[in-house]
Amino acid sequence: MYLVDYHIHTNRSMDGRDALDEVCMAAVKNGIKEIAVTDHFEPIKKDPEYKEYDGKACFSDILKARKKFEGLLTIKFGVELGHPHLYPKQSEKIISQYPYDFVLASGHKMPGDMDFSQVDYTDSSLDKFFRLYLSNLKELVLWGKYDCIGHFDLIKRYAALQGVSIDLMLCFPEEVIEILKIIIELGKGIEINTSGLRQKSGACLPDYDIVKKYKDLGGTIITVGSDAHKASYVGEGILEGIQLAEAAGFKCLAVYDKRKPYYIPIEKIKRKNTKETA
Repeated sequence: MYLVDYHIHTNRSMDGRDALDEVCMAAVKNGIKEIAVTDHFEPIKKDPEYKEYDGKACFSDILKARKKFEGLLTIKFGVELGHPHLYPKQSEKIISQYPYDFVLASGHKMPGDMDFSQVDYTDSSLDKFFRLYLSNLKELVLWGKYDCIGHFDLIKRYAALQGVSIDLMLCFPEEVIEILKIIIELGKGIEINTSGLRQKSGACLPDYDIVKKYKDLGGTIITVGSDAHKASYVGEGILEGIQLAEAAGFKCLAVYDKRKPYYIPIEKIKRKNTKETA
């Protein structure tokens, strides 16, 4: 099988635990053939340049790991841009400075640096917040200088921790469809983030309904990532994510090289080679 994991963090991220070597060893052990390392670039008001991110060191790690794991693992240099539409100058500077293969754009905060994990999801006035979330996501999507949108319905993760279930496609179909259409018109993709499978929500971010709608509207670019922040999570849920993509009608997954998407047939990804079936 040619399994890929296109959303991984190392200890170069503020919330990552393990060094790239440990991540790569875990990937090989778990049967992953290709990874994209997407450490965080997360500007905030107090640090709009996000000096914690060291792109030079990240790229150096990638080059060393490629030599060490040559023939065992394909390692792509990526970045996860947090809310780049709120810090466009800084985000555009970063992606012009380094030779990224893959740029993931994710909504982690609202204007004013309010993190989605800080919201009271039991509040009766949440409908207004959900609309703000979708409005903010639309602005992120319109920014357009990314390859894929990460965890489309991230708020589902934090709401579940407070015992609240959120289905954006069910409650706000017009807003979700508008955003998906923009993604498609811009020639961009979405990821199936499998982190929710190991968390309280128990579902991918996004799940089948949004992925299927993206496909039905004409979307063609889909990636799958574990959003691992420690080595032991690398590759977790990837098979389930691939099965979700296939159920939604996708025949291929996207991988990237120098910001250009290439497509791997899901049949090839799932096919066991002779050694594995022996």
